[in-house]
Amino acid sequence: NTGGWIEGVGYELLLHAAEAFRVNVILVVGHDRLYSLLTTHHRKKAERELAEEEAMSDPAADPSEDPKARDKKLKARQPKIIKLPRSGGVVSRDAPFRRDCRRQSIRRYFHGEKIRQAEAAPSSGAPSSSEVGSGGGAPPAAERRRYTPFLLELPFSSLRVYELSSVSLSAALLPVSAKQSTDPVQLSETSFHPSMKHAILAVCHPSAVLRYGETGRASDLYSAGVAGFVAVEKVDTDVEAVSLLSPCAGDLPSGVLLTGDIRWME
Repeated sequence: NTGGWIEGVGYELLLHAAEAFRVNVILVVGHDRLYSLLTTHHRKKAERELAEEEAMSDPAADPSEDPKARDKKLKARQPKIIKLPRSGGVVSRDAPFRRDCRRQSIRRYFHGEKIRQAEAAPSSGAPSSSEVGSGGGAPPAAERRRYTPFLLELPFSSLRVYELSSVSLSAALLPVSAKQSTDPVQLSETSFHPSMKHAILAVCHPSAVLRYGETGRASDLYSAGVAGFVAVEKVDTDVEAVSLLSPCAGDLPSGVLLTGDIRWME
């Protein structure tokens, strides 16, 4: 289930997720425009890929082909998109609602779900005032979070922070049927600064860091699964140290972090 962000960059992220996970079925619930956009996009993408494949295999081949056979090839190259009716009373999730859901998800990552813990009963056999007032029932339950996050104080020198940048060439600058050989996403190292406060950073796996050091390919780092996330609580440029909120105790799996534009304040 996606987050409901289907405009602009949100739509581009949907397309990227479908391609990255090699999705073969897409369900669109009660949104005619999104259904039309996805159908058109994948149809054109399949036509473009089929044309490139035919040009590479046999440039002199006759482009005319049985329409039914060609349509069958195109359908095999694109996911099946199914439009489902929206249930009665269901409304679209607006941007403020989605932002609040994201804040709650980040909070759950660091602090866990809320749980109710019964307060300890008094040592004496006499009922407490709360029990008397409530008719002698069970003691009230206190709410607390399941996890206890930890604050790490680390020097700048022990960490490396990378941010993603896009590098793409116009199709007009490339030869016919040629594809961009360089990675469209590059990594650029950045330094800690006060504006990075409240940023959510991804902690890279040591194996991905090692592989990136050997190959230098940005995709070996950003496309690998991350070990977890930390939140920047404080950036002290005077002593060149940063305070990171971590969901568990101990050292970070690696000192290589990825930063984006997600911010979170409790």
